[in-house]
Amino acid sequence: METVIITTTINVPDFLDGICKNMKKFHHNTNKNEIIVIADVKTPKEASSYCKKIMKKYGFKIHFFDIDFQNKFFKKKYKKLYSLFPLNDAIRKLLGSIYLFDNLPSRLIFVDDDNYICNDKDFLKGHLITNKSKNLKVVASKSKWPNLYKFFKERSDVPFYPRGYPWKHRNIEAKNFKIKNGTRKVIANCGYILGDPDIDASSRLFWPIETLKVKEKTHLALERDNFFPLNDQNTSLAKEYIPLYFKPMAGGRNSDIWTSYLIEKISFNFNETASYGPSFLKQIRNKHDYWKDYELEKQHNIATDLFADILNKIKIKNKKNKLDAFIELCESFINTLNQISKKNKVSKNEKTRHYQAISDKELTNRNFENIIYIRKYIIEYAVWLKEIKKIFKNKNVY
Repeated sequence: METVIITTTINVPDFLDGICKNMKKFHHNTNKNEIIVIADVKTPKEASSYCKKIMKKYGFKIHFFDIDFQNKFFKKKYKKLYSLFPLNDAIRKLLGSIYLFDNLPSRLIFVDDDNYICNDKDFLKGHLITNKSKNLKVVASKSKWPNLYKFFKERSDVPFYPRGYPWKHRNIEAKNFKIKNGTRKVIANCGYILGDPDIDASSRLFWPIETLKVKEKTHLALERDNFFPLNDQNTSLAKEYIPLYFKPMAGGRNSDIWTSYLIEKISFNFNETASYGPSFLKQIRNKHDYWKDYELEKQHNIATDLFADILNKIKIKNKKNKLDAFIELCESFINTLNQISKKNKVSKNEKTRHYQAISDKELTNRNFENIIYIRKYIIEYAVWLKEIKKIFKNKNVY
């Protein structure tokens, strides 16, 4: 199998018509490209018949997995992993990748159910770069955090950053980076989102961002040790990285962003990279309350600066096995957090100049909260990797 598109939805997935129509138009093989739809409790019964209708119309196989199928298949074969997936959560999208463990495709593409084909360009072609070595434009920044969103044309020319981008690096330096040509193997690619891009709730509250086009039409790859968020709403993953990809519930709404940083860290360790670029989708966003989203993202946003600092400093020794290197990365995270905890002495100073200021004690407590938040995320990820090691112990994947 070449490519599998995976989504989860609580709606009738009408966006699949556009994707299948686009793949058919550009003559992608119906025998080598499939779709998996993971239903949830709220998914209407009509969704199953709709998938059958689209499958018959275009010829691409669509697997529709309702809750009954999920309970029978995953509880029996992957009981431990299945227990990590609560109902009524978009994380269930990853059940699609677990289903592929016995026969991993060259790549998978995660797509959200509110993302639609927006032009006449070949959607799948833009992701075929994943799992291949290509001569690319490679981006490097002095800060190690280039903001690739600078290539978007925003309706009001408002500068903005992707969801989960470290707040300490949101400055003029973020858009000052160098681009050179280089050959890299791409292990993940995040496609462009027009209209309503993937940004923080705080950015949505500040200004109604609307992206009209992208000034850079080709893929941009990350230089070693340079990081940029890859969301999971229009992102492809290479075969070897499919089992490594997980979104711990402890990471909350932005769990996919921290996971993308970890995946990038592992890829750099093996002289590989992640890229950003075509394919294009347009987001017609499902209903959200931005204040609620803000609260859901708040702790993650505060902790991301510390997460990024730790990520930049860790050196991975394992150069042979990606799974073991990932386990080593998690262990290094925990060790570093423990060291920071010891140095983060509790302060009794609650005196401030006025009530709006922040005391030493408040700052210390915030640091402890960040440490706890990150540790929970890493520990949950380590549980996933431990199970992956058992499942793939006799398979030569990494």
